Amino acid sequence: MRWLAVLVVGACTSSSGDEALRLRFTPDPGTAGSERYQCFGFDVAPLGGADLGAIRFVAADSPVFLHHLTLFGSRSAFPDGPVDCLEMPDDAVPMNVWAPGGTDVMLASDVSLVIPDGTARLIVQTHALRTGDGAAREREIVLEPRDAALQRAGWLPLRAPVPVIQPGQRVQIVATCTLASGLHVVSTWPHMHQIGAEFHGSIVRGATTVEPLVDIVPWDFNAQRAYAVDVELAAGDAIGTHCIWQNPTNAPVLPGPRITDEMCGQSMIAYPFDAAHCQ
Repeated sequence: MRWLAVLVVGACTSSSGDEALRLRFTPDPGTAGSERYQCFGFDVAPLGGADLGAIRFVAADSPVFLHHLTLFGSRSAFPDGPVDCLEMPDDAVPMNVWAPGGTDVMLASDVSLVIPDGTARLIVQTHALRTGDGAAREREIVLEPRDAALQRAGWLPLRAPVPVIQPGQRVQIVATCTLASGLHVVSTWPHMHQIGAEFHGSIVRGATTVEPLVDIVPWDFNAQRAYAVDVELAAGDAIGTHCIWQNPTNAPVLPGPRITDEMCGQSMIAYPFDAAHCQ
């Protein structure tokens, strides 16, 4: 079985003797209790056109809590930052995500993660919440390049629509992604927010046979890691994303990007990279 996990990233860059690229960034939403999406851009050229074999996160104690970080590739001349960025450039292609409980990406030796063709800048989108006073601390990500491997993987983000979840309600939604061609999935990263109750990922073969992919019961907001899988899919197979919420509050919970909103998705790393999309 191939194993892999998740990522994170930053804005100042340097390279070491082993050609790893070190990315540093310091998100800070402002005053205590504030929440903000901030982005940091940096040059992709030091990677020399290579794919990625590993992405390692160097943590730091900080009064700024990171709800998640997303790494994008973009053809645009994105600024170094930090810049506010709830919306991303139209050409930004997601490559990986890190959230609380996430771990490093360590790909098997015969797999590499493709940087989207034509990428000029890497963008790290941070969703940061300031939980206390004091100086924000710098984070660091180490990107380890790898020559194109036998299996070149891409990122497949799957999303399901989220309804308004009324007080006291238990609500669920299921969305499917049907594949136009064969795909081998090596990792899946489920994502919901604070009132998530259960998450279920599944494979539907031939429109009738349902196989479990990942089941998280109960959902834990603070343990959002990637799960290693080793699944071969054929053209016409579908991937199911099933989220269940329980709203214990006295107010409706809305779909949206804030920590008090809700989301439903699972993002995968799969090869071949040019087949990692829904039909």
